[in-house]
Amino acid sequence: MVVLLCSLGSVVGQAAIAQTAVAARKTAPLSNGVGKQIFESVCAGCHGLDGHGGERGPDIATRQQVVQLSDGEILEILRRGRPAAGMPPFASLGAAKLNAVLAYLRLLEGKGVNVVLSGDPQKGKAVFSGKARCSACHMVGGVGGFLGRDLTLYGADLSPKEIHNNIVNPPEGIGHANRTAVITMRDSQKLSGIIRNEDNFSLQLQSFDGSFHLLNKSEVSKLEFLPDPIMPKDYGTTLSSSEIDDVVSYLVTAARASQSGTKRNPDDETE
Repeated sequence: MVVLLCSLGSVVGQAAIAQTAVAARKTAPLSNGVGKQIFESVCAGCHGLDGHGGERGPDIATRQQVVQLSDGEILEILRRGRPAAGMPPFASLGAAKLNAVLAYLRLLEGKGVNVVLSGDPQKGKAVFSGKARCSACHMVGGVGGFLGRDLTLYGADLSPKEIHNNIVNPPEGIGHANRTAVITMRDSQKLSGIIRNEDNFSLQLQSFDGSFHLLNKSEVSKLEFLPDPIMPKDYGTTLSSSEIDDVVSYLVTAARASQSGTKRNPDDETE
């Protein structure tokens, strides 16, 4: 499998994708062992045994363009291949084996239905809104802050391993998006918050109480950014490993509950 999903723009028609997904659901499932065996013999030579990529193929276990594809889209790509990218078609394997490969790929992504979460989601919610103070900036299920991204579906897009790593080693963010801006106006008034928009003549600042301030640059005396990021970088030392696992479990469980449309509190899940 030379370059699985190397270029992931448009795939095929949605009708064909839907037909593939329906066919897959009608096919008797094979064991994960069969999917693993096929993956290791056909795919691992390019994408690595763990799916994290190799010299001839990209990462298909954590790469978001792959992780976010539907089952039908991946099955259609497996069946038709990506000849322009060097990946041959594998329709000859048959629907059952292709579905087994898909199931094993989902396990490598950490999204398989058999993935067991090591943390306690109820404890994770308490850490999220308490000790870690994540809810001061982030919202889950409509509850929490608004300065950071909404994390309701965060656990659906990433594997538990990735979420754990992003907590311990958070990405720097784009530009000054993860830095507190401190603005001193010409009348000596001071404002602090996050720069949401900026052009040649104005700044839009969102303060930590949620208020938006549109400021003319001609009225700004000084703009500086605090050195420490808003997203803490020391969770690896301030939180125990079990507490981080609990938060990961809470985020994944909340995402599952949101996607399934369940009405009950997602942290009541015990997966």
